[in-house]
Amino acid sequence: MDIPERFLDRSSESDEDDKWSLAAKTENGLDLKLGRGQVLPKGFKMISGPQYGEVKLGFCLSKGTLEVEVICARDICPKEKDEPDTYVKTYLRDGERWLQKRKTRVIRHTRNPQYRQTLKYNSCDALGRNLLIMLWAKKQGFESNQGLGGAEVNLELLPLTRLTVDWYTLFPIHTLGTQTADSP
Repeated sequence: MDIPERFLDRSSESDEDDKWSLAAKTENGLDLKLGRGQVLPKGFKMISGPQYGEVKLGFCLSKGTLEVEVICARDICPKEKDEPDTYVKTYLRDGERWLQKRKTRVIRHTRNPQYRQTLKYNSCDALGRNLLIMLWAKKQGFESNQGLGGAEVNLELLPLTRLTVDWYTLFPIHTLGTQTADSP
């Protein structure tokens, strides 16, 4: 599914939107820019700058539906020789429970994939919960898909009555509460 034009129009972004972005300091004093509503993983200790890339997402509440636009990602697997085949999975999170999985199609052979897909959740299921966003590398044959990074967004911290588009820093998959880097 293609992204509706309203999610591609950058004119809705302004300096006023910056108040929704967060800057966090890691324990060793590194500055880290988080996307609007993004939750820093518990106990995460960054040794150097971001290494897992970023994902660009758009959020909008429309007619009782939370629309999550997975627009693109950048700087994925910068140290690997081969360019990965990737897709994005999202889950609603209620405490420790993961609910209602959605995922994008696989984008092949790029470190900067363009997903341009809308994932929809019923607003009564989504509001008051967090959204987990996880980037996965699709493997061939019997190999398990590999988690490349993820982010968590507190939906209550977003101004969902209007379009909200931002870049979200990806963290190691295991910091999001899964015990493995294999696809759940």
